[in-house]
Amino acid sequence: MFAALFLAASLVAPQAASTPGNVMVLMADDVGCDMVSLFSGHPDAPPTPNLHALAASGVAFQAAYTDPVCSPTRACVLTGRYAFRTGIGSFLSPYGTVEHSLQPSEVTLPEALDAIAPWQFESSAVGKWHLTAPPLNVGLAPNQQGFDWFEGVPGNLYFNQTYFSHTTIRNGIALTSTTYSTTEQVNAALRRTAEMREPWLLYVAFNAGHEPWHVPPAPLHSYVLSGSPANNPVEHYRASVQALDSEIGRLVASMDPAVRARTTFLFIGDNGSPNDVVTAPSIPGRSKGTLYEGGVRVPLIISGPTVAHPGSQCHALVNSVDIFPTVLDLCGASASAQATLRRSDGISLTPYLAEPWRAPLREWVFATRFLPNGFGPYTSLGRMIRNSRWKLIERQGQGDLFFDMASAQGESLNLASGALTQQQRAAYGRLAQQLHALVP
Repeated sequence: MFAALFLAASLVAPQAASTPGNVMVLMADDVGCDMVSLFSGHPDAPPTPNLHALAASGVAFQAAYTDPVCSPTRACVLTGRYAFRTGIGSFLSPYGTVEHSLQPSEVTLPEALDAIAPWQFESSAVGKWHLTAPPLNVGLAPNQQGFDWFEGVPGNLYFNQTYFSHTTIRNGIALTSTTYSTTEQVNAALRRTAEMREPWLLYVAFNAGHEPWHVPPAPLHSYVLSGSPANNPVEHYRASVQALDSEIGRLVASMDPAVRARTTFLFIGDNGSPNDVVTAPSIPGRSKGTLYEGGVRVPLIISGPTVAHPGSQCHALVNSVDIFPTVLDLCGASASAQATLRRSDGISLTPYLAEPWRAPLREWVFATRFLPNGFGPYTSLGRMIRNSRWKLIERQGQGDLFFDMASAQGESLNLASGALTQQQRAAYGRLAQQLHALVP
C-alpha cells in the first residue's frame, strides 16, 4: 500500500527552480546492500518495496561507500569530513563513558545552512544521535551542534533500553516511551514536517535494524517468527528491516502532498549488515566492522524534484562525505559560499541527479576504522582506498590486502600475498600513493 502511494506521489508536479526545497536525510542502521535487493540481488533480502519505490522515483547509487561502523558515518554525513579529521573512528558510548566526541568546533549541516544558505532553513534531527559522550552534554548535543529541534536517543538501545521501552530526549528533556522505536521516530518526523517552516532540513537516523532485535508490530512485517531473537537473529533482524521499510513508506505517504513535492529524500545505510545475520552469498566476518565490501558498501538513494531521470542507476564511486555538499547544493548554497566553510572532503552528487551516467566525479573512495576515538595513538587502525577496479586495505601491524575487484576472485584473492604483475604493481603503487597523500 505504502509503495503505491509513494509512486503516486512522485507524479506531483516538481517545484519551481526559483523556490527553495526541503531536504530529508534518512539513515538506516546496520542495513547493508545485501539487505536491499535492488543493490545486491541477494536471494534472502527482506522485502523493501518502499525503498524500491523511492529508487523508482530517484537515482540508486550502486557504488556508495561509508566507514564500517555507525558513529564515523554519522560524523562524515553531518560534517563532510573524513573520520581522521573529526577523530570519530569507531562507535562511541554516550552512556556515562568519557571519550572523544564530535567536537563543537565541527561545522554541521544545519550550522552550514545557517551560515551560507540563501534562505533561512529550519532544521530538526530525529532518532539516533550517537556522536556525543561525556564530558559533553549528551542530551543537548544535537541542539548545540546546530539543530533547532532534536527528538531521539543518544545512541544504541542498550542498558535496559529496548525498541519497546526507552528514554527519548526531546530538546534536552528526557521522556519515557513505550512506542516501537521505528514507529516513534516516524511519528516524530511527521510532526516536524508539519510544524517546521519551509524550507527545512530533517535528519532522520533510525535505530533499525541495529540490535537489540525484537518481534516488530505485526502490521509492519510479514515474517512468521519463531524462537527468541537470540536463538533466531537472522529472521528477527530481517523483520526489523522490513518494518523499517514499512515505516519509511508511511512517512513519505503521510506527508502533505505539496510539501512532499518540494522535498528531496536521501536514504543511506550507515555501514554493512551485522555479521551474525549475514547469509550466503554474503560472507560472515566480512561485513559490519570490516573494510571488506560487506562492511563499507551501502545502499544510497536520492529522490526528489531535481532528479531528471527517475528510476536510473548510477555506478560512479561516491563517499558518505559527499552527502554534506550535496545537501548544501540542494538547499541553494553556492560553491563560492561553500568554499568559505571549514574544509570538506565531499563532492556534490547533484550532477548525477541530472545525468546519472555522466563521467565519474571521483577517482577513488576512502574508508577507515580506528580505536580509540580521537587523534591517536591508536590501538587498532585500518584504512581502505579503492578505485573502479583496484582496492587496497592497510592494517596496523598486519600485511596489506590488495584486490582486483574486476576479477572473478575479487576479495577472495589477496594479490599482495604473491608476486605482482607489472600492471598490478603500478595499480598498487598508485593507490598507496593516493592513500598516503590523504593520510600521511
